[in-house]
Amino acid sequence: MLRFLPLLLSVSAFAQTGPQTFEAADVHTTTSTSDDFGFLANGRVEARGVTMLRLISTAYSVPSARVTGGPSWLDNDRFDVVGKAAGAATQIAMRNMLQNLLAERFHLTVKSEEKPMPAWVLTLAKKGLVKPVEKPGDPDCKRTSEEGTLTLTCRNATMASLAERLSQVAPGYFNMQTVDRTGLAGAFDFKLSWMGRGQINAGSDMSLFVQLEKTLGVKAEQGTTPTSVVNVISVDRTPTPNPPDTMDKIGKPPTEFDAVTFKLSRPDEKEDFRLVNGLIEAKYVLLKDMIVFAYDVEDDWVRGGEKWLETDRYDIMAKTAPTESADTMRVLVQAALAERFKLKVHKEPQPVTVYALTVNKSKLKEADPKGRSTCTRAAADGALTLTCTNTTMEQFAKRLREVPNAAAYLEHPVVDLTGLKGAYDFTVAWAPRNRTLDSRGPQLPSGIETGPVPVASDRANGSLTLYEAVDRQLGLKLATQKHPMQVVVIDHMERTPTEN
Repeated sequence: MLRFLPLLLSVSAFAQTGPQTFEAADVHTTTSTSDDFGFLANGRVEARGVTMLRLISTAYSVPSARVTGGPSWLDNDRFDVVGKAAGAATQIAMRNMLQNLLAERFHLTVKSEEKPMPAWVLTLAKKGLVKPVEKPGDPDCKRTSEEGTLTLTCRNATMASLAERLSQVAPGYFNMQTVDRTGLAGAFDFKLSWMGRGQINAGSDMSLFVQLEKTLGVKAEQGTTPTSVVNVISVDRTPTPNPPDTMDKIGKPPTEFDAVTFKLSRPDEKEDFRLVNGLIEAKYVLLKDMIVFAYDVEDDWVRGGEKWLETDRYDIMAKTAPTESADTMRVLVQAALAERFKLKVHKEPQPVTVYALTVNKSKLKEADPKGRSTCTRAAADGALTLTCTNTTMEQFAKRLREVPNAAAYLEHPVVDLTGLKGAYDFTVAWAPRNRTLDSRGPQLPSGIETGPVPVASDRANGSLTLYEAVDRQLGLKLATQKHPMQVVVIDHMERTPTEN
């Protein structure tokens, strides 16, 4: 591996040839969590609701795990960034412009260096299980799936190429970079078959780790490897203000669709909703659901209105520029409903069902306040884990429902009612819901809902429900209750829209 000395940079040492700055750039903080990022063919960069971590990762073209250092908010605070080049520009040039923009508007300073980073390390556990191909041809690997079993069939593949491929074909197992230290030279033909890591119990011979050792004599262990990283030295939390003429150059966002039609659906249609490239194609949808989308709230957080909102169904076609973000599309739907149906709403706090995060007997460990505030997820031996550092309970409540395998347990938002004001380091591990679901089991204590709740058949981490894991491992409690939240109240809406 090429080694180099640390170098303090504002930007230029990472830069490529080409234009250095955007003609204009709109940069501001946002409460949106859209996490949309795109390099567009017309020389624009559009990032909506993204963290500084993602901005740096994208600008320097490195995985987020290789962005080190920086303040605690790097993984949490979100920004909207729209940059416009003077003309068409390559993606490499626009990354270069983004680097300069971060240096100018956030005073970002970074250092390129090499650090030992976590990695999966492949070593030789048993010799002689595979022999090199005598006359290797072109390398070829194919992954297939059948009845829950995954298979990787390779011809003329080196161990180094397998190491590179493992994170692509089996991210549940190899969730970090993987390096080859087997010492096996040459190319090999082999076939690996395994099951997903979240589907098996500890010790199963269908683990990919077991199959690597049985088939190739190769052992996978966690270790470290020297890795080029981008180390954040300093960055401002608040960007400098936009120049006065920024929006004239960038172009202001639209206030209405270029075209929109509403018509009553046929009774034999199937419900469908698509949003792609500035186009909404909706069939057989309730207007109430469109209000939910437009105001980005939970299904039961739209209150008021007449009964026909629950029965009348519409086909809707709406079009705007293909580069518009989902957040802009929501605002345009609000405008269309106001114009065509005379919709008027207001927001107010009302009691709704949430998952309340409260303290039972806290087992949390206070964090170093200088560390990054972040949560990473992984799968291990049938359990799903979330490891958080320097994380407040408010941040944990928000992040928990963003984890797909936690969201399966959480039909409602999670609200922090612990009263804990500090930041903590912790890990919580639980089983996928499909492994713990028992419709005949006990109910989650709440006094409100009566639906079935998953229960565990034993008490290993790989079979704890999320609720049990939060209780036993963190000393906290997740239970449904009513809590006041901002809902959308319909003041007026006409049943018949104005003509298309």
